[in-house]
Amino acid sequence: MDNSTSNMSEKLLQYLDGGLAGVEKENIEQQLATDPSLQAELESLKETREALKLYGLKQKVSGIHQQMMTELQTPVKKTGLKRRIIRYSMAAAASIILIAGGIFLYSFLSVSPGKVFSSNYRSYELSTMRDGDTQQVSSVEKAYREKDYTKAIEAYTPNPSTTIKDNFLAAMSYIELGNSKDAIELFKKVLEQDELQKSNFLKDESEYYLALSYIRNKEPKTALELLRKIKDNPNHLYHEKITSKLIRQVKMLKWR
Repeated sequence: MDNSTSNMSEKLLQYLDGGLAGVEKENIEQQLATDPSLQAELESLKETREALKLYGLKQKVSGIHQQMMTELQTPVKKTGLKRRIIRYSMAAAASIILIAGGIFLYSFLSVSPGKVFSSNYRSYELSTMRDGDTQQVSSVEKAYREKDYTKAIEAYTPNPSTTIKDNFLAAMSYIELGNSKDAIELFKKVLEQDELQKSNFLKDESEYYLALSYIRNKEPKTALELLRKIKDNPNHLYHEKITSKLIRQVKMLKWR
């Protein structure tokens, strides 16, 4: 974890504790309003706190510490003091391990394909389209721009002459309608077209949204392979979106 990520986590903890006010609080809330990954991090911190409360592990560590301090303040022989320090140090260490295990168990049990998908998904905006497609606006694109995803699917006609853009927008429409299976097939088709045409048009976008579709379709193993491929490519448009947290969550889905 880099310093910026660590500092942001500390800020989020302070925000949860009510320790931020004025400009600092406003800045955090503005960032939370526009950054899904930050929202997910905040939810993760909340869940972790709930896990600690649920298992009562925080209170247990506190009790060990208080008992240790009370006994250490009692006059004892030097050898007895050393033994007590060792005993309570081991007890505290065991409790910390138990807490870490509890947090991992809670995260493992609470993670779900739907949660991971929604935390990382953002609707694709056509304004972000790159140069490379000079085709006239199709009925599929028109419907997609109007956010009428059902109409976009109805207007979509799959055939060998269908453009990369229409295949991609139809796939995105399927995602918006909750149909991951058909979205997967169309994203794969876009990638095949790119390979045949020796083009990279919408390639990065298709790979990222294909990975998310695999996650929601409960295919974490395939999703993980694609996410790692994106993460290993610093030139990929979605390279920075593949966080260690996302990789970790998909691994948990794979283990379940």
